[in-house]
Amino acid sequence: MKEYLLKYSDETVADLVHLSTFAAGMHTPGFAIKFLERLRREIESLSYLADTLPRSPYGIPLLYHPNAKTMTVGNRKLTVIFHTDGDYVIVDKILPSALMKY
Repeated sequence: MKEYLLKYSDETVADLVHLSTFAAGMHTPGFAIKFLERLRREIESLSYLADTLPRSPYGIPLLYHPNAKTMTVGNRKLTVIFHTDGDYVIVDKILPSALMKY
């Protein structure tokens, strides 16, 4: 099994900032920190799981990359859209999982 290096797109970094702001506003800053740490660990698992996940059958992820794959995280409420390129897993976007019906 290949191990990849992880890269985040600028959009993904913006998504993480938005999620942390939202979590802190709805709960507490401490909750937001724990939430983001858990999310980071789940996303980092792509470094060794990327090859095991199939190409996405949904149209929305394909808007970000023609070979996009997805992984649900955050208690299945969020979907991470990513693709592989050489030795890298590139995380393209984080969206609510409810959008993945399309």
